Amino acid sequence: MGVVIVGPSGCGKSTIISLLKNALIKLGATIRHDTVNPKSMTKNQLLGFIDPDTRQWTNGVLTSIAQSIYNEPQDMECWVHCDGDIDPEWIESLNSVLDDNRLLTLPSGWRIQFGDNVHFIFETDSLSHASPATVSRMGVIFMRYISI
Repeated sequence: MGVVIVGPSGCGKSTIISLLKNALIKLGATIRHDTVNPKSMTKNQLLGFIDPDTRQWTNGVLTSIAQSIYNEPQDMECWVHCDGDIDPEWIESLNSVLDDNRLLTLPSGWRIQFGDNVHFIFETDSLSHASPATVSRMGVIFMRYISI
């Protein structure tokens, strides 16, 4: 369900993702690719929140993408690409998605069951803030910068 590509800036993480996407498209795959920088927003902006006064649910960026992906046909590959530092504040909320059950439970209590066509890609320079529980749920690709 999830893969994390770890390496310093400029080592080719984005290039690898782009090459894979282009290769799959040439092989006939249809790919929806949504990219988010989770560190550029608060947890509420990312995952959504319930207003304590009105009890009204407001979607976050990631939850809006998740709901939109849920409606895609099963033959479309959907990539949710989180480009930026991994922070335990928001990544722990995705542990249930990265499990075998592929279930996203939103703070509102709604549950979104993803199919085999949905994949999460994390692009970061370090896993120092990710818990062992999160890392064990993903494939990890380590890259390093090589000067030519």
